[in-house]
Amino acid sequence: MMINFVKRYVVNISILLLLSIATLGCTSTGSQSNVSAKPKNSIQSKAELISLAKAEEKNNNFESAIFNYIQALEIDKQDAKILFKIGSLQNKLHNNDLAIRAFNKSLEVNPDYIPALAQMGVYYLESKNIDKARMFVKRTIMLDQQRLDNTNISTSFTDLDLHSPLSAYNVYAVINDLDSRHEYAQDIYYLLLKAQGNSALIYTNLGYSFYLTNNYTVAKSYYKKALDVDSNFEQAKLNLGLIYVRNGQYNRAVQLFKQVMTYAEAYNDIGYFLMLDGRYKEAEYFFITAIDYSPSYFEKGNVNLENVQIYLSAENMLND
Repeated sequence: MMINFVKRYVVNISILLLLSIATLGCTSTGSQSNVSAKPKNSIQSKAELISLAKAEEKNNNFESAIFNYIQALEIDKQDAKILFKIGSLQNKLHNNDLAIRAFNKSLEVNPDYIPALAQMGVYYLESKNIDKARMFVKRTIMLDQQRLDNTNISTSFTDLDLHSPLSAYNVYAVINDLDSRHEYAQDIYYLLLKAQGNSALIYTNLGYSFYLTNNYTVAKSYYKKALDVDSNFEQAKLNLGLIYVRNGQYNRAVQLFKQVMTYAEAYNDIGYFLMLDGRYKEAEYFFITAIDYSPSYFEKGNVNLENVQIYLSAENMLND
């Protein structure tokens, strides 16, 4: 209903702006009432509106910030940076569809706008659309490296600066790991660590890159570095736990997993990993223990136990 109301009274405005205004109008916050109270005939310059938007954003009044950015955009519809800012704020409000529309609009205005390209790459990786993510982040990094006077990213990287889109480099490294280009991915992770210092996320991703090449000792060292930076970083705990499982250090694995999930889930996940690794007898023990911890509702454990017992039966028949 709010969108239809806006359509009746606003003309010559993009669908992005329509939806942004609709979102703003549906939010009943103190900041919104302040915006509505402004005199309708007050004329503000683009610079003044951007300044107001930044002030609202600083105070976490994201809806009001969007409103002011939209007003500035009506003065200059070809400002890719404003469209990007609207998308970033919609992201913070968890309005993903509106954010993506804003980033796309930004790229319509300037196809080489690095921040918008980077955000689209992140979005497509999160959406598991690897091909599109690869396309966006590769172009992002190529443009950023050209800005840094490097014309060939296939052989080396120039050190990053404060304007470099770190999230895009991280996504590009992850994708290269998925493409089995592990040394290339690791070069990017080292580049990121050099640019931003210790990072639990980058250490964890770097550890996983080495894990994929069966270099478990190095992988473990990076997971531990991640936990030194952030002792609560869950992905590092899970990944380190898998190395303990692989090495038969089950108690250590359980101790890590139980910090992230229930005992039943921890034993089930360890059992599942062992089943995938062909260690069926050990997997059976963990599935039985998972069910013991949660007999009334732990359906996963029962299904996995049935599957591993089928594998064990097949093994016994072959041995006989």
